[in-house]
Amino acid sequence: MENAGIEILASNWRPIMLCGLLLASKVWQDLSTWNVEFESISPDFTLKSINVLERTFLKYLRYSLFISGSVYARYYFALRSLTEKKDFRRRYNHVVMGGRPVPNSRMVEQRTEALKNQVCARSM
Repeated sequence: MENAGIEILASNWRPIMLCGLLLASKVWQDLSTWNVEFESISPDFTLKSINVLERTFLKYLRYSLFISGSVYARYYFALRSLTEKKDFRRRYNHVVMGGRPVPNSRMVEQRTEALKNQVCARSM
């Protein structure tokens, strides 16, 4: 959303979610799924359209798949607020677009950094 300047709407959330899952699978799993496998779980999209969506998604992300702990925490808490029924849309937009610090986001970022340092220390 930030890199591409695109809002998530009822009309576009499915292809965005599909591309996010596809790329997350390819980045984080040793044996990632193939695009053709995503075609079988999401019959609304053909293999050709999934390939085009993936390239477009990567282009809008400028091929940068890194997400900082603070950005992750901001969206995590914004999405979590959607489970609260009263006035969720305003709260979500305020957290994501408002720029105010998210409660606990600093703590999540510090834990992420500590884990990253532990992994780096072990691999040396």
